Parts: sequence; structure tokens; C-alpha cells
Amino acid sequence: MRVLIVGGTEFISLHALQALRRDGHEGVVLNRGRPPERLPADVSTIVCDRTDPAGLGAALRHERFDALIDVAYAPTTGRDVAALLDALDDRAGHVVFVSTGRVYDHARPIPFDDRTPQSLYWGEYASNKIAGEDALLQRHRERGLPASIVRPTHVYGPMNTRNNETFFFDRLVRGRAVLVPGAGGWLRQFGHVEDLADAIAAMLGVPAAFGQAYNVTGEEAITQVGFVELIAEVIKRPLTLVHAPVAPGGKPAAFGQNLTYDCHAVYTTAKVRTELGIRPRYTLAAGLAQTFEWYLREGLDRREIDFSAEDALLRSLR
Repeated sequence: MRVLIVGGTEFISLHALQALRRDGHEGVVLNRGRPPERLPADVSTIVCDRTDPAGLGAALRHERFDALIDVAYAPTTGRDVAALLDALDDRAGHVVFVSTGRVYDHARPIPFDDRTPQSLYWGEYASNKIAGEDALLQRHRERGLPASIVRPTHVYGPMNTRNNETFFFDRLVRGRAVLVPGAGGWLRQFGHVEDLADAIAAMLGVPAAFGQAYNVTGEEAITQVGFVELIAEVIKRPLTLVHAPVAPGGKPAAFGQNLTYDCHAVYTTAKVRTELGIRPRYTLAAGLAQTFEWYLREGLDRREIDFSAEDALLRSLR
């Protein structure tokens, strides 16, 4: 298959490209042309700003694909998704839109499945992703476009652009205490990036996936504190936790890049497992171990980090 990846040089899209090439597909990347050094030399690229409909139409006028993976977010609106589909008309093949579990109403009982009502709990990000989903599904209903939606949550692994697991690696390898906002009891769920990439590659061209939305993530739900304890166990470092009370309306202590919010986030993957036979290869512990090996290879354990604000907070709590 010839597959267009919109994005291509960041975390999820790079792993998707690797999964496609491994499976014998041709991956073509559309982005703004930076940073090109992240791509293999033999990967074709189309340089274009996806938010420019006229430029997009010109760049894709003579292109045809068997599938399209839309993973870019810069942010990406529903109009941007529609413009991409317009630019390719009926030449996109099977379109897979990478959305997010944050489209769901997180005030509802857990776990969330594809029938859980959506809400704007997560603000503009949720609004844009919902609009993107709607634009895609409208094309599916009205024109028969083969289209699928995947909804990951807290994707982790090598090259992560979110400072979540690496946030805790940074502190544990330096023997630092880890601040926990409040009790640290909110449940989180994580999915390894290679499992997400494999799932996307596996569903391409599968008719059963057309018109469907799937949660794609790991199987384990874990509390905020439990996540840090698991990391410490996996990387074999001692752990000191310091709980930082959160005043009403106050700002919680830093805890990863986006793990502080005060609600549970647990998702069932039963649909993608039963309907498509897709399931993750990595347990959370195994995925963290693999990610830590990458972290050390990249020398991230030696990078300079300013802990001064954190130190001040730790002193105030002791």
C-alpha cells in the first residue's frame, strides 16, 4: 500500500512510518519540511502547510494513496481535516484519524468506551479533535469514504514529545524526591507508541474498521502514585515520595507534563480486541523498561535541568 502520513517527523507519526515500512508498505510524509533529518533518506516527502487549503490542493493534485494516516496536531481543526479530504477528493483510500481519549465526558463512570458521550471537558483540544472526527465521519456517511478513528491516551515510549515518563526518570536517576499532587490517587492509563503504530498499520484497508472508532491503549489502569512506584521498580532506583497538598483553586505540583488533572481516565479496548483482533505487545512495565533503555542511550540522564522551583517547594513541605 502507498500510505500518506500527515505529520511524519514527530513521535507517533515516526513510529507509524516505521511500522508501515516494516510491513512492506510505502510511507509518504506530508509536513512543513522540518526536521527532515529524522526521516530515512528513501522516504518521499511532500512539503506543505496543512492549514493552507490552496497550497494543500496544489501539493496533492496529482497524488493518489491507498491509505492516509492523519496524526498531525498543530492545532488541527475540523476545517483542516475537511480541507485535507477535499484536496485528495476520492484519492485518499482508507483514512485513519488519530484522535484522543480526551473526547469523552470524563465526568461519566469509567471505563470509557466508544459509546461514551463526548464533552468539551478538555477545552480547545477536545473541541478540535471532536470536530476532526465529525468531519471524517460525515464523509464516510455521505460519500462512503473508508474512514476509521483511533483514540489513544497517554502515549509513551521512545521519542515521546510529552515529558511524562522521562519526567520521573530525570528525578529518580538523580536520587531526587518526587512531588505528588495531593493524594496521587487518580487513575491513569498508558499505551506504548509501538502498540499504537502497530494497531494503525494492522487496520489499514480492513473493511470491518470502516466507520468505526476504537480506543487504542494499554490494558493496565494505575494510580498516579502507582505509576511512579512502578517506574522506580523497573529502573531499580530508590524512591522518595513527597505529597504536596493542592489548595482549592490552586496549582498542583508538577507531575509529568499532563498527569495532574483531577479525574480518573480509564478506557476499555474491548472493541479493537474483539472486532479486529488487535492487542498490545507491551505490558506497562515492559514498555517502561524499553523506554528507559532508550533514555540512557540518548544520554538524557545527563541533561541539565533546572530544579530550583521544585527545590523551593520541597523545602516548604519538609
